[in-house]
Amino acid sequence: MTLKDKTAIVTGSSGGIGKAIAVLFARLGAQVVVTSRAIGRAEEVCEEIRQHGGRATACVFDIDDPATISPVLAAATASGGMDILVNNALSRPAIAPHSLQDMEYSQLQAGVTANLTNVLALTMAAHPYLKKARGTVLNIGSAVVNRHTIGIPLYAILKGAVGQATRVLAAEWAGDGIRVNQLNPGFVRTDTFSARQTEENIRMLTEQFTKLHPLGRVGEVEDIAALAAFLVSDQAAWITGATVDVDGGFSVQGALFPAIR
Repeated sequence: MTLKDKTAIVTGSSGGIGKAIAVLFARLGAQVVVTSRAIGRAEEVCEEIRQHGGRATACVFDIDDPATISPVLAAATASGGMDILVNNALSRPAIAPHSLQDMEYSQLQAGVTANLTNVLALTMAAHPYLKKARGTVLNIGSAVVNRHTIGIPLYAILKGAVGQATRVLAAEWAGDGIRVNQLNPGFVRTDTFSARQTEENIRMLTEQFTKLHPLGRVGEVEDIAALAAFLVSDQAAWITGATVDVDGGFSVQGALFPAIR
């Protein structure tokens, strides 16, 4: 599998799943635009990629700020084109642990604007370049749309909306030669998650989430990156509109039927 001579934008790629995807894409030959709210963090990932012989450009992209859409597209197309867009960035207001009825209007609006409106705005703005390249879009969703996790309602709603956008755009843009697919990760161990938690919380949450995944472990970022690379590669040229769960069985486990005596 190769991504040689392809240019990819991976939003939110200074850490976590996004970083793993960017690093793997570069290893497979792509020129990668690494984005972050902080240019220094994006530069660190680019330097890591370059040290291993890859090609990468750092760019500021803030999913809360639509004014950053044009610069990230310009960074990707500076060499003449763009082949891949990975919508991975997430704005935190959408996953604050609040009941929907207890949210302030401003919090609701911020979550929807960043995690749906601005994701669509970036994707729409990328359309001419993707059409020219007969490129591909990969959206990063979440397994909570299949088996809801109580306590993060706005996040689940918005990831469900992104899933519908994936199917709609796959149908709308197929005639332009653009493929649109989605990955739904389960709980994945990331550096960004670990940075916000104490060691005890990490241990406790990992233990709890392990029990929710029938394959007996939480995910690693490499689990997601590997399938992401396949779906944007030419080997997946006949796949569009697909949503693939990468969740250790989280979405398919059933309730235990009570024993009948």
